[in-house]
Amino acid sequence: MAAGLVRWNFRAFSGLAAVSNSADERRLLVIYDFASQPFSIGDILVIQEASLVVRQAAGIDRVDLAFVYDPASPVIPDPAFAHINPENFLWHLPTVLQAAQVNPYLGSVFLFDSHRRLDEFASGNLHRYDIWPPLSQYASREYLYYSVMSELLFDHFNREQSLPRLESRGPAKNWAKTFLKRVAGSDVVVTVQLRKNPVNPERDSDYASWISFFNSCQGRYPVKFVVICSQQEVDPGLRQCSNVIVAKDHWTSVEQDLALINAAAMHMGASSGPGMLAIFSDKPYCLFNTDVQVHRYRGSTQDGNRVTLYFGSPTQSLLFGAETADVIAFEFERMWKSIARSHADDDPGTIKA
Repeated sequence: MAAGLVRWNFRAFSGLAAVSNSADERRLLVIYDFASQPFSIGDILVIQEASLVVRQAAGIDRVDLAFVYDPASPVIPDPAFAHINPENFLWHLPTVLQAAQVNPYLGSVFLFDSHRRLDEFASGNLHRYDIWPPLSQYASREYLYYSVMSELLFDHFNREQSLPRLESRGPAKNWAKTFLKRVAGSDVVVTVQLRKNPVNPERDSDYASWISFFNSCQGRYPVKFVVICSQQEVDPGLRQCSNVIVAKDHWTSVEQDLALINAAAMHMGASSGPGMLAIFSDKPYCLFNTDVQVHRYRGSTQDGNRVTLYFGSPTQSLLFGAETADVIAFEFERMWKSIARSHADDDPGTIKA
């Protein structure tokens, strides 16, 4: 391991990063280390967004993704991940691996059960790879979320006035279009992520408020609400709302849930996990009960209980405090006014500004 890091370090400080094969052969190797990064869909989406920025800045085509974990201690110590242990880590792994599918430039995906083997692989392939995160952040096992949001993405946005968009890949996009046409018809599609986590309930959704809101929309708006959550989070009351489609009733995977968010006209719900896909989009969204620390997001603004990220628009909000039916209705109407109905021959959920 030490020898691999020495070679990696030499490359980083010797300018050898510019010495590679042709531009077509260069790739970006992005490392996701479960010893320092959470076993979390949201965090993987943030790292995927970071990879798009690094790739664009370096003029590289393909992004290879390397996951690494310690079999004896596969996840960071946190009550939210207490159910994941050495015996069942690989059983749970596909859940987060599917979040890698929203990178349209994804090439290869690697899984290492040893940091030493990853270090040897990286140091032995320095001639074909640019590697991110930088060695200092990888070796110190820095949690990358805040440096990505407040440094890497912030600097890129200041230069370009835009960020690359995370998008589902072709097969998932096609599935989402077909599915929504079948279940929603000509109605506008709004995805709603609901959350109920007994281990970490602070950001849980208020299901009674959501069901009251859904019922109040019946007959008033040509909308189908597609609820995204796990099987364990489905409230039976959701199925009593004629304008609600529970995605898990159709046995959707994580990748399909993300594709539904990608295809919808707007997104609402919990400030958690899959909702990061909406944040890195141009669609209206409102995420409730956020725990965002505004001072850690350079350039972001707070107006009362509303936070707008530095790359967000006025119809893209994170709200402090638990939702109520009235607050949900207000935010929905606010976003609804910002979109026009699609033409009859457009796909469900297409945004018309």
